[in-house]
Amino acid sequence: MESGARTNARHGIMWYMVRRAWVENLNLDVAAGNLHTEMLRDWHHDPWGWPEIEFLARVEPEIIHQHCLSAGSQQAFPIEVPKENWSTRPAVVLDIADRVLYQALVDSISVDIVGTLSPNTFGWRLPAISPAPGEYSNQDLQWHTYTGHLNRLATFSSTALRTDITSFFASVPINAVHEDIQDRATPGAHLDRLHSLIDGFQTIPGRLGLPQRSTASAVIANMFLNPIDDVLTSHASSAPNVFKSKLQYHSFARWMDDIWLFTQNPASARAAQKDLQSVARNLGLNLNIAKTEVLEGDDVAKQALEIEHSAIDDAITENSNFVPLEELIDGLLEDREKASRSSINFASVRMRKYDHFYRLDDLLELAPRMPHVADAWAKLLKKAKQPELMQEWFVEYAGSEWAMFPWSLSHFARLFPSGFQPNRQLIEYFTETVVNAGASLPILAVAVQRLCAWNPTAGRAACHAAYQQATDPHVKRILALGSLQVGQGRNMIRRWVSADKENYPTLRMLEHRNFTPPVVSKFFSG
Repeated sequence: MESGARTNARHGIMWYMVRRAWVENLNLDVAAGNLHTEMLRDWHHDPWGWPEIEFLARVEPEIIHQHCLSAGSQQAFPIEVPKENWSTRPAVVLDIADRVLYQALVDSISVDIVGTLSPNTFGWRLPAISPAPGEYSNQDLQWHTYTGHLNRLATFSSTALRTDITSFFASVPINAVHEDIQDRATPGAHLDRLHSLIDGFQTIPGRLGLPQRSTASAVIANMFLNPIDDVLTSHASSAPNVFKSKLQYHSFARWMDDIWLFTQNPASARAAQKDLQSVARNLGLNLNIAKTEVLEGDDVAKQALEIEHSAIDDAITENSNFVPLEELIDGLLEDREKASRSSINFASVRMRKYDHFYRLDDLLELAPRMPHVADAWAKLLKKAKQPELMQEWFVEYAGSEWAMFPWSLSHFARLFPSGFQPNRQLIEYFTETVVNAGASLPILAVAVQRLCAWNPTAGRAACHAAYQQATDPHVKRILALGSLQVGQGRNMIRRWVSADKENYPTLRMLEHRNFTPPVVSKFFSG
């Protein structure tokens, strides 16, 4: 008995020491803030804005502390997000506890791994002066500074190399990532848990590399591309100090794996390309040759300016001239499947801002052929068209051969707000989507939330039918929270979220709230 008591005491002391180490190294409040910033740009939007994140950070952090002592990762949900020309990106919805822990761990070592990042590298970074753990620069400001830097460099340069890396996040070799982190950060239990968590992500079927649309992944990726920055610096010249900054800027700019290098002649640009390809291969990556080009003369400024389309903004604000915007829209609709996401987003924002709904009927006809920008077009159509007039269009699209991506469907489905009175066809479509519990998470989330808002009785019945065949914890969580919204009893909701360990944070959050339903976010409800 004495030996057993001593063993239990020793284990208790070890647990206390480990727990204390996590508490000292992890700032869950900062991690939660970073995740809330990340949400609006995420590939999957949760109807309730992931309320578990705030709960884990401020109410019951013990769940994350306990999660630190486990290994690997928990079950994730893979989704397919369309890219230009009907290609796809392998996205994933991470487990809630994994997501909080991942962000907190990377935040804790962020100064070590990206604290000295080149000022010519923009996005997902700490400030170049006085960096602090997890305190990242504002992304919108970073984008504005990036495009401004490009435009200024284009003014002074006659040649530019433009390139990116093929399937970057999915191609990052994880063993090399581990080595880079070990070389830069202080060893300890937090680093071991980060390695284990990243290794766990590799077990998600078809999802190798780093999870996309994750601030934590992007910070690690910026660290991993440091050798690329070294090559760019060696081929670059000093940039004019138009920022009046203490920092030394050079004639290159990198936004993650999108790379620009400005030189004085094509030969030096091609020499840089050769060196970049060499270092990329040493990292286990490849330059995207199809997107690599050397620009000369007027094309340098033209291509650089098109990143932010500043000439279009100038024409609108200075002369109320919408012709340049209309010309951009003409070109985008002509390109259709190959139209760039950034340009479509730019056009959608300006059309909404100025109520300039140019070629809207053509857009409606062509939108099914542009699944990679469904989010941008849906925001425009939500403002330009009454939802009553869009029901027939949506149902026809959803039943057509073009509706190959649930992600795209989910954005067009949000054309119809929670307070809307839908017709029978729309109710039937959403009901069938809910009952089919095998539906992809993005469209299932919209269907559950909207159906429960429009017809609580039908929503409750559909969620109950769906749960009988549901096997995925992410799906069960959506069904449970949707059903709770329309009066499903707490005993059943508790049973639904108790079935999988991944939903333990949801269960504890609901118990803490006495099973009061979380509020649907205004961003999602429309």
